[in-house]
Parts: sequence; C-alpha cells; structure tokens
Amino acid sequence: MSVAALALVAPLASAALTNPSDPAPAPTDRVTDTSQLPSGWQKSGDRIVTYDGDATGLHVLVADAADAYRWHTAATLSEPGVETDQWIGQTCVTGSGDRAVVVYAPRQAVNDQQGFQQGAFAAVVDLADGRVTKLPELVSLAYFNPGCGDGEQAVLTRPQGDDTELLTVDTARAKLVRQQTVAGQLTSAVPFGNEIAAAQGDAVVSVDAKGDTSTLARTGGTPFRLVPDAHRGLAYQVPDGKQVQVRRVTSAGSDRLLGAGALGSLAVHGNGGRVFVTGRDAEDAVKHSALPKSWRTLDVPASAEVSTTGSLALTSVGNGTEAAGGRKTAADVAQPVGIDAVLPGSDSSIGFKVVPKTAAQGAEQSPALSDGVHTDSVNPTDSVSSADTDPATSTTDPDRACAVTRNDPKLQSLQPSTAQAEWATDLAVQGKLDVRRRSGWNGSELPSYSPQSLFPSTPLKGGGRVPAQIMLGVLSQESNLLQASSRAAAGESSNFIQGGYYGNAGSVHTVNWAAADCGYGISQVTSGMAKADTTYTAEQQQALTVDYAANIAAGLQILQDKWNQLHDRGLLVNGGDPKYLENWWLALWAYNSGLNLPSSTDASAPWGLGWFNNPANGLYPADRTMFLSSGYDDARTPNLWTYPERVLGWAAYSQQKTDPATGAAVRAFTVGEWPSGAPAAEPAHDTFCKPTVNDCDITKPRKVAGSSQPEGPCQRDDFKCWWNQPVSWTDCTATCGTEVLKYAVGDPEPKVAAPHPAACTSTLAANALIVDDVPNTVKFRVGSANPCAGRRNWTSRGTLTFTFGSAQQNGATVYPSKIDFHQLGAGFGGHFWLTHTRVPSYTDSVVTGTWTPGRKVVGTAEVMVHLPDHEANTPSATYRIDLGDGTVVEKTISQDTGGKNAWVSLGSYEFKGTPSVSLSSATADGTGDASIAWDALAFVPVER
Repeated sequence: MSVAALALVAPLASAALTNPSDPAPAPTDRVTDTSQLPSGWQKSGDRIVTYDGDATGLHVLVADAADAYRWHTAATLSEPGVETDQWIGQTCVTGSGDRAVVVYAPRQAVNDQQGFQQGAFAAVVDLADGRVTKLPELVSLAYFNPGCGDGEQAVLTRPQGDDTELLTVDTARAKLVRQQTVAGQLTSAVPFGNEIAAAQGDAVVSVDAKGDTSTLARTGGTPFRLVPDAHRGLAYQVPDGKQVQVRRVTSAGSDRLLGAGALGSLAVHGNGGRVFVTGRDAEDAVKHSALPKSWRTLDVPASAEVSTTGSLALTSVGNGTEAAGGRKTAADVAQPVGIDAVLPGSDSSIGFKVVPKTAAQGAEQSPALSDGVHTDSVNPTDSVSSADTDPATSTTDPDRACAVTRNDPKLQSLQPSTAQAEWATDLAVQGKLDVRRRSGWNGSELPSYSPQSLFPSTPLKGGGRVPAQIMLGVLSQESNLLQASSRAAAGESSNFIQGGYYGNAGSVHTVNWAAADCGYGISQVTSGMAKADTTYTAEQQQALTVDYAANIAAGLQILQDKWNQLHDRGLLVNGGDPKYLENWWLALWAYNSGLNLPSSTDASAPWGLGWFNNPANGLYPADRTMFLSSGYDDARTPNLWTYPERVLGWAAYSQQKTDPATGAAVRAFTVGEWPSGAPAAEPAHDTFCKPTVNDCDITKPRKVAGSSQPEGPCQRDDFKCWWNQPVSWTDCTATCGTEVLKYAVGDPEPKVAAPHPAACTSTLAANALIVDDVPNTVKFRVGSANPCAGRRNWTSRGTLTFTFGSAQQNGATVYPSKIDFHQLGAGFGGHFWLTHTRVPSYTDSVVTGTWTPGRKVVGTAEVMVHLPDHEANTPSATYRIDLGDGTVVEKTISQDTGGKNAWVSLGSYEFKGTPSVSLSSATADGTGDASIAWDALAFVPVER
C-alpha cells in the first residue's frame, strides 16, 4: 500500500472511538470539570438532543445544562420484524424543548427509491419521561424531514403521486392534526405562524390551511434549511454558484440577504424562535448589524448540531458501527456512543461517552403498519415442490415468492470477516476467484464448485476491469459487507441477509408475497432470484445464498453488465478508462436504479439514467461535501447522498472495524489511491444537469404543479430528466482514484474463528435420550470444515416440530410468525432456532416448538434443556412437559446463561409413555425484545 493510501483515513467518528492507549482522560456521560461551563449553568434551560443508530434501534439522546450536560436515552426507536444492521433517521426539537419529532428507518431504505420517499416511520418522543407515540403515517427520509417550528407543532412530508402531502403534528397531544395534499413538490417544510412555509422551485412559499400556496420570496436557486425565528421571520439558505447565501424573509414578504460564504461553509439551525448561523467564518460572513435579536452567529463547524440556546455544539456523534457493518458484539446490545462537543465562544472542548438504553415502548409496532399491505398474491393453484411441506409446520416458506427459502438448516449463509470479503473481491475482479468449494460446503447439499465457474467474470467492453475498491464500495452500501443476518458474527452461519423477502414493508403482522424484494447476500443479488425466474440454475441460486464468494462473483457480473450496457450506448465518463474509480459513476447509477432504455417507437422520448440518483435532485442538500470526507459521522445519515456518492465515499475511506490487538477503530479494507493523496475528482452537483441534454437547468429551480417531487432544476412535468450522454469533468490522469489490491492471485482464503463455537460434545450421562433441534441428516459445517469432527458422542433420537401463528389476509392464509423466526449455526451440535417473545394476543406472531423422543420413557427421568451462549435471554421461558399419559406440568426458567452453552434442568418427573415438551414464544411479558431459543432437549433416566 502506498503512503498516499495510508494517509487517506477520515477522522475518527467520536470520543468513543479514540485509541485506548491515548493518555487523555476517558470521556464520561457528563461534564466532569464544570468550571468549563458558563456561569449560571445550574439554572440554565439549555438542552441538547441528538441521535445515533445501531442494530437495536435509533437512540434519541438528551442532555441538559442544569445537569452538567449528563446524557441519557430519551427513547430507542425500532420496528419488530425489521431486520437491519443499522437504524437511521433525523430529529427536530419543538420550541419548548420538551419534545422531539423523529423520523427513522432501516439503513437499507436509502437504496430504494420508494423506501427513501415513503418508507420512514415517525414518532413523537417526550424528552422528560421518554413516552413514545408512533404516528400512523409513513413519510420521507429526505434530509429536511421532520421540520419543527417555534412552537409545539411540526411538519412531516411525503411524496404522494404527483403531489406532496404535508402532515402537521401537534406534539403536545402527540397526534396528527392536519393532513394536506399540495400540488407539486415541496421541501424543507416547517410550521410558520398559522401556516406552513416550504421551498417550492425557486421560491419560499406559504401554505394555508386549505392547501393553497402563496409566494413569500423569489430566489436565485432552490431554498433549503428553513428555520422560523421569533419575529415572524424565516431564515433560509440558497445556493448561488459555488457560494451559499443566508437570507431572511418575513411573513409579509420582505426578503433580505444577511451574508454569504463558500458552499458548505455556513448553515442555519434553530429552535424556539432562535436562529444560529454556524461556520468557522460565520462572524465575518454575516452582517451582524442586520441580524434580528433572536439570531446569533456561532464559531463552530457549519455541520455542528446546536443546543436549544446555542450554549453547546456537537461536532461529532457516533458509535463506530455506523461504518462497521452493524456487527454486534453481543445480541441486542446497544453500542456506546461517543460525542465530541465545543462550548461556543470559548476554547473548551468536551468528550462524552453514552451507553444507550432501550425501552419496550420504542420497539412496539408503528400504527402506520397496523393495517399492513395485505397480500393478494398467494395463488391456490400454485404447485408446491415435493421438497417443501405444509407452511403451518415447516420452518421454511413453501408459499414464498423468492427462489431460496429462509430457515432451511441445509441452506445457511456463512458470515464472512471483512478480510474474507476483501479477499474474494480482489480475486474476483482479477477473474481468479477459483477457490474450490467441496461438495456439501457449509452444510449444504451443493456439489463441488468454484465461485467464478458458476459466475464467470464478464469482459468489459473497451478493455480493462472493475477496480476492487468500486466493488467493495458497492458491497459496503448494499449490505455493510454482510452475507448473513447481522445476528451472525464472522465465521458463524445463519439465514441470508435479505431486504424485503416477505414484502411486509416493516410490519411484523403482514406477509405480502406480491411485494417481495428478493435481494440476497453481500451483493444483494436480486435479478434472477425470484422463485419463477430461470435466469440462474437452482445450483447457482443456492450457491450465492450460502457462499459470500459466489455472491460477490454474481454481483460483479451484474456491475460488469451495467458497464457494458452503458458502453454500447456511448455513456462514458472522462474518456471511459475503467481503471479510474470516478469513471464508474454512471455504471453505479445504473446498478442501483437501472437504465431507462430508448423507446422503439418514439425516437424523441426521453431515455437514460433516472432522476432519483441525479446529484442535482433537490432530495439531497445542495451544500453536501463528499460522503465520509468530513468523518464517519456521515454514515449516520446516508440519505443525504446519492448512491454513486456513497459508493465512492466507501471506496475512498472504507468501513471501520475494531483492531483486536489495540481496540482502536481501523479501516476494514484497503482504500483507493489518489494523486493528491485525497479524493478530489467528484463531479459537481450540476454535472448531469444540462438543458440541451436532459431538460435540466440549475439556474431555474422549478416546482411541478401536482407533483410529489421536491423543487429542483428538472424542467419536465414528468421528471424524466434522464441522463443519456457521455460526460467529462476532470483529467483522470491528474486527479482520479485508482485501485489498490491487498490480495494477489493465489492468496489463500483468510481464516476466521467464530466467537460462539458450537457445543459438539454431550456432557450428559451416556443413557440420556437427546432430541436435537434438527435431524441427524443436517451436517454442521463452517465452510469446508467440520468443527465437531471426532467430538460428537451423541445421536438425536426424536424430533422438534413447530407450529406457526397464521393470519387470513385477502382470503389467503399466511404466516407472519416466520418473519421474526431465525436460525443460527451455534449452540448444541451447531444449530438452534430463535424468535422474540410476544404477548399471547399476538396470535399471528406466536411460534411453538415441541420436542418428542422417538420412543417411550417409563419411569423417572430428568428433563434437561440446552441453552445457547447467545441470542437467548427471555426470563420467562415456560416449558410444558407432557408426561406421556396426558398429564402436563409447567416449568418456567430464564434462558440467560451468562454467555455460556449450558444444560439446564427442568426437573425430574415420572413418565408413563411417549413424552413431549413444548415451548411457546407467547409470554405475559413479551414485548418483542427478549429472545427465546429452541436448541436440544434430553430425558436423562434417574436411577432409584
């Protein structure tokens, strides 16, 4: 690796990620040296609210000056049944500072246009008592959502067809009080007096209670970041070439320029009528004599998060997993959050470390999903293959829409380490990912194969090949480098990581096969993975499901095909040399949102790359810098950038991982190399906006009447400002990034040791009658290795069977209980099942497992249940023990073993026939948080 590449490390995200060998004082959850605080802090009403997300939810964190800015968790928001490695979102604080409005969604929503625009949840959080009220509508993930005013109301926006829906929230009552549909595309909507102010085209507009709009100010560009002040005024920003203006318009329509600076150097923030202009040059850029009394400039970074009175500014917030693939160190454990802050007007900086706490009410299902999107796609005439069984009792999904089922013990996905992902990528781009997978690899029934024999590399038209960092960037954005569920650690197997397999749009109570998104594994391969699709053979479909290397080979093929498709139509970047990373911009655009092909009947019809990923689209803030160039905090809010921008950011700065030797955060994979030592060749935001090419004019922001799209430079009513021309914006020989390979052809696959090794050997008496959770025909393998070789001293003699909670949806029987049902390659014998506990009234979510031995048990025997060392922690596991004659006794235990694989006694009983033991996920204290597991069970004869 070159010196230039080594220098390409973005700043660490926060105090939580500093090197443990650093002699500086360890950060705490409050200011310990209160002499740093301004006088009178004990009586100050200042409050700071921020957020951070991990796999457990989006944490809303709050600290008050009067408590020395001691941080606590106001709420943690998530949705049951949504599998994600990271929750993302935004917040705003009401004028009183007592409440926060939160928009939140799983990270993968940003990769899908519909998920981005209509797939986020919303809630009101009481910052005093943590009460969470989830709102009954799905909204947009755009950076300007939600918008708070100077009082207790807030506005949420959502595109709806060709219109924009404005949802007004009365936070004091925690309910929607007005729902308006306004023609055209509005952005940055906030309460303003008795109306709503928003940006629309090249204007700031006011929307009255009837939904009618009136113009407050005409601007030379698209306004953004609207903030109401205390004097019937509205702060806003507007781009002006490479500059950004800070302006103020009143409710009467008086508009003034207050200052200007370089794009990205200034920002407006506010709360409760106060307006803060942030930026290192804010004091010089803004005319102080013209500032209203409720305005202040703060000499802090423009991107800083500001407290309610401006006494504290956060410069960095993060837990390290935002850019680390959401890999959990322990099941359902929130990651510590590091926060860096400064006290404006002083030289004091403060580091905090906060451990978020979760609460049940933040995890309850949003009413936005209470009705669900019910399926009408289950066709009773569809045939079920002989390999499938009754969906009411099978762990698999015979009625599925996607090719490879979940919860088949013979089709588990092996979770790679970041080193393995980089190894497979480096070899794949060189066309040499020919490692031999033995038959039965990872416990599957696949014959022997090699990844690039199943998915051969496709030659690029024009020559060259895909740079490794481009593919690594794609994998980072698609899956956070995960092949399996984020429940599985590297070296452990589980179900494949998947986006919308059940088509449930986040609802734990809905199965909608018609809306299924069949994205599989680390590359999120979707094409060819529907059950009815014959693009791939069954062998290929299964291989890319269980094997991360095969999945990477398949994803590489797709990216190569996109390049060739564009090359055939002359869509080249900077001359089209594929060795330069920036030259993959259009191919990445097509990889995410496709290419709209030319019409065969109308030569004048628009065609090309869609508007959603155009950097000029008003969905993205005009003053954003390169993704991750300011630090890993950017990974908290990936929705601020287009797909190609995110991929190039990962290619330049990498994901993060923890160095096991030092505990420090380091790069997860090798980054690209740039001539100047840092990326400097991204296109300007208006590069793909040309009036003569795609009816796009950055100088004429426009709002289309009747459209849900935000105002922007697209001049077409149908927003088909599609890009279809070659483009050049730099001399790549002088500015563009190139590949840096870590692994050479022939390098062996890196090894990884799973942190949760299986319990291979029985420690019970030799005459114990063991009933495992899977049949003896299921082979436990980790890749090609058999960790239990020579150590397995037992045989399963019985069966574990399940019944799954069902629901009637549009005349069809579906099984929502399977949405939150999982398998892991650990525990006794290398496999166990799990779900989360729910109250009995959630009948469609209940799973019941029953162990039955293959013979009678007569006499006294002790019932022993094996509990895995992770993903089992319910305190209320109630086992129903049938003694063989119809007599049933119950035994309730905690499944938390303190992180050990352990046999736990359920007691000794007098058996009189063939017994059985049942365990249900329905518990009186079930909230969807505590996990409950089914592993092995045994009957051990007791000698009298």
